[in-house]
Amino acid sequence: MSIQDNALEMERKNSLQLRRKKKAVHLIGLIARYIFLLLIGYVVLFQLFYMISYAFRPDEQLYDPAVVWLPRTWTFENFGTAFMALDYAGSLMTTVSYLMVSAVIEIVSCALVAYGLARFKFPEQKLIFALVLLTILVPPQMLSVASYVQFSHLDILGIVQSINKIFGTSWRINVIDTVWPFWLPSLFGVGIRSGLFIFIYRQFFSSLPRELEEAAWIDGAGSVRTFTNIIVPSSGSAVLTVSIFSILWHWNDYYQSSMYIETGKTLNLALDRMTTALKELEQKNTPNIQMSACFLVILPVLLLYMIAQRWFIRSIERSGIVG
Repeated sequence: MSIQDNALEMERKNSLQLRRKKKAVHLIGLIARYIFLLLIGYVVLFQLFYMISYAFRPDEQLYDPAVVWLPRTWTFENFGTAFMALDYAGSLMTTVSYLMVSAVIEIVSCALVAYGLARFKFPEQKLIFALVLLTILVPPQMLSVASYVQFSHLDILGIVQSINKIFGTSWRINVIDTVWPFWLPSLFGVGIRSGLFIFIYRQFFSSLPRELEEAAWIDGAGSVRTFTNIIVPSSGSAVLTVSIFSILWHWNDYYQSSMYIETGKTLNLALDRMTTALKELEQKNTPNIQMSACFLVILPVLLLYMIAQRWFIRSIERSGIVG
């Protein structure tokens, strides 16, 4: 065999070994990735499986050491008791009217604010965007007292105070225990996590080609029509990301609901007050009823995420949320 043939043979063997090494590294990485995902999935899903397991157990199997995950007999009575204790229908209507409407308003208003910051140039643009980022860092608890005072004495531009001085009255507008403490912040883009939503929208709008808007302007479209007919249809991934986050965070809100709602109750407030409700119904406060109530509270958003999770994961990748 010639020297050239030996060199070719050595090169072929080295190439084969390199391919095998790459395949081995890829296989090890794939296995490690799946192990990591399984561990994360176990941590996340364990609580859900534990909740479902207890929710369907009858009372006599609660402390049976032979029953670990699957009950020997399944019962739906726990859900009926939890449904009544939560006043599920009324609490659900309050949650939708107070929080879900607020979430929808916030989705729209944050998109308008972000479009202005992304596409229009004005002297205070950087300052306003810095203040938007600041709202992400400031916890809502720091503003709770000021917010409560403002909504209990709502006075836009000092009009009510001026009327009281002129006529010697003590009239005030109190919107506590109404939808307005939830709707008004969302309307002006300062609701629950609005700063983050504006940031997500702005990142996506900045990545869109300006040729789309220029073509619309040539056709005679104004800023509003360009936004509604061109930008919004091209921003489905960003809108979906913000929608999912806004709905989830509003649905899980307890702090503001407990502060602004006095007579009604959202599902989270009903869950917190379930012990008192069970006493009024002369029912025992057992773990299976508690788990049934928790499952009823998370069921709507769980179904929503199961339906939209494919588009949600895809939209996170495209919206620049980590950019």
